[in-house]
Amino acid sequence: MAKPLIGITTNQFLTEGGIMAGTKRQFVSDAYIQAVFSAGGVPVLLPIIVEQAVIVEQLAVVDGLLLSGGGDIQPQLFGEEPVRELGKVLPERDMHELELVRLALASGKPVLGICRGCQLLNVALGGSVTQHLAEATLQHDQQSPGDYAGHNVVLEKGSRLAGLWGNTVMTNSFHHQAINKAAPGLRITARAKDGVVEAVEHETAAFGVGVQWHPELMITKYPAMLKLFTAFVNTAYRK
Repeated sequence: MAKPLIGITTNQFLTEGGIMAGTKRQFVSDAYIQAVFSAGGVPVLLPIIVEQAVIVEQLAVVDGLLLSGGGDIQPQLFGEEPVRELGKVLPERDMHELELVRLALASGKPVLGICRGCQLLNVALGGSVTQHLAEATLQHDQQSPGDYAGHNVVLEKGSRLAGLWGNTVMTNSFHHQAINKAAPGLRITARAKDGVVEAVEHETAAFGVGVQWHPELMITKYPAMLKLFTAFVNTAYRK
């Protein structure tokens, strides 16, 4: 049986300094690549493209879609004006990933959203995002290393995630936004102890999961985090 090809969305930045200053570059953290590989998949990077026909071809090549982390999502996409604390947005990335999500779910391909990717999954289906967690009482933008589990997350009984880890799981945390209103068809299945949404699951898709933390950074120190990627990749196996 051929290993599934897992498409990983990329981020973008402008090179600063040197003879290449101002050059656009696309990238993804190696941790995503290694997590997919360790779970039995073949990682494939999906660069940001806005042409619809090319996005269709990108999705046709892969068996599963992993939405990586990154900056903030345009609030106009969920009917809001930007607040002062809104960070950097990349409109082209938003458009690219929104279309990838819709195509993936429509074709029955599994989707895993991580951090920003969790929020993007929700926005793609009609949900909204809290632009800045001003009322949160826990530290959701930790200052400790990425492989450090900073706070506890309570998992909903009977959820896919509870099936992986039980009633609670310790996670890292690097975000100032989170899901506000869950989209139709998505169920909130995890929260931090201050009420911040930490995960959603699609109610009918074979695999449609978004987590607000970064499990890819935790796998070495907390091997149980690999279970999420293994479940995702296993759903993507081609028959």
